[in-house]
Amino acid sequence: MISIDEASPDLWNKPDKEGDLKKQGHVVKNWKKRKFIIQNDMLFYFKDKEDKPVGIVPLRMSRVCEDKSTGKQYCFELVSPRINKTFYIQAASNEEMSAWMKAVEKGSEYSTVSSPFNLKHEIHVDFNSATGFSGLPKEWEIILKSCNVTKQEVLDKPNEWLSVLEFQAGRTNAKSQTLPPTLPDESNLTLKDLVSKEDPTKIYRNMTKIGEGAAGEVFVATSSKNNKRVAIKKIEITNDNSKLLVTEIAIMKSSHHDNIVNYIDSYIVGDRELWVAMEFMGGGCLTDILEAFEQIKMSESQIAYVVRETLKALQYIHGLHRIHRDIKSDNILLGSEGTVKIADFGYAAQLTQKQQKRNTVVGTPYWMAPELIRGHDYGVKVDIWSLGIMMMEMVEGEPPYMDFPPLRALFLITTKGIPPLKEQTKWSKNFLDFFAKCLDINVQNRPDASDLLKHPFIEQACDAAQFKPLIQQARELV
Repeated sequence: MISIDEASPDLWNKPDKEGDLKKQGHVVKNWKKRKFIIQNDMLFYFKDKEDKPVGIVPLRMSRVCEDKSTGKQYCFELVSPRINKTFYIQAASNEEMSAWMKAVEKGSEYSTVSSPFNLKHEIHVDFNSATGFSGLPKEWEIILKSCNVTKQEVLDKPNEWLSVLEFQAGRTNAKSQTLPPTLPDESNLTLKDLVSKEDPTKIYRNMTKIGEGAAGEVFVATSSKNNKRVAIKKIEITNDNSKLLVTEIAIMKSSHHDNIVNYIDSYIVGDRELWVAMEFMGGGCLTDILEAFEQIKMSESQIAYVVRETLKALQYIHGLHRIHRDIKSDNILLGSEGTVKIADFGYAAQLTQKQQKRNTVVGTPYWMAPELIRGHDYGVKVDIWSLGIMMMEMVEGEPPYMDFPPLRALFLITTKGIPPLKEQTKWSKNFLDFFAKCLDINVQNRPDASDLLKHPFIEQACDAAQFKPLIQQARELV
């Protein structure tokens, strides 16, 4: 990144676009007139009669959209992930705003043959290498080749592929990194501070394995304290996951809502295994119904019911400044009588007053919001996007791009967005409007949980008794 002191007039003396605009200050939120120049993939802004710019904004992989949150006419938002900043800029007319937004978009996609990308690695686009890039890290080349990405695809959208590769590398690295605790008041806690000192082998009997996931095995058992059935998740404790488990347990212990699976207690067994005892949900998970998609189809009112109950949980979670970050059918558990509850806080994060957005790499690729994939800061609305993808699961049996490898799916989400529903005419206008709002690529326009609960589509929801037959049908097909 070029500093202001190092910048020379050669960088802006052949402008692609220039003119006067107003910009909101980052510290003092007032609006000042500035001269703006875009040349190639850089934007510069100047005070009057000054030779040096007061700001330099790299445009590669940036995002621009009209903004209405400031209350200003003809205002647009520019997000530059390279410097991790968001700018609010006002034009004099709608035509001028559109012209500047197009110029920013052109700058965000700017590339020249053999010119370097502004990345940690010295990466160039050329026409010689097998992948379309030269100078790629070896593991990135392997990823591209394993996903059957053609050289032409890379050359058509080089910035997008680099963004996805960086993201994928971040996901891989995150597996071996211990993230800092996300609950500020409990940052010094260890697992031993949070777990019960009791011996769970003396409390729980008749233990039967009912499932297995990435985190560990799940059992159903009977508690000797009240003779009720409970679910027990057994997780191996490692150096890599110990602090993440502290976060998960701390969040579960402090989350109390009718639409969140009830946490009972946790225990350390033999120093290296964590047992987490939770409310047993006898109806399994929503995925069990979707796996019987050929025989079982959810009605619009039943989908509205699952969405409503999930939104009530999200409204509560987001009200505590938390993000779930892994909303999908696997993490929606069902009671035998048709209740719907969110589970699995393994990816959950706590936002603080100082950090209202996050940029860590988490979640499941097919349900991920574009802003997360692109490496932008993100907030609670990533859960709303995932809810929209979960609606698509309920409509079509699986999320979009499921037939593609994760890397290609991530690329398609960021470049093509979400494909339309296969049978649009089957669904009401309220359904389609709600669905579109959840999957609005513009985060500012994407509603929050509270607003979505007021949407007319939610009024179509059935009750638990009308949802219960689906659970019974899925059981009979097992």
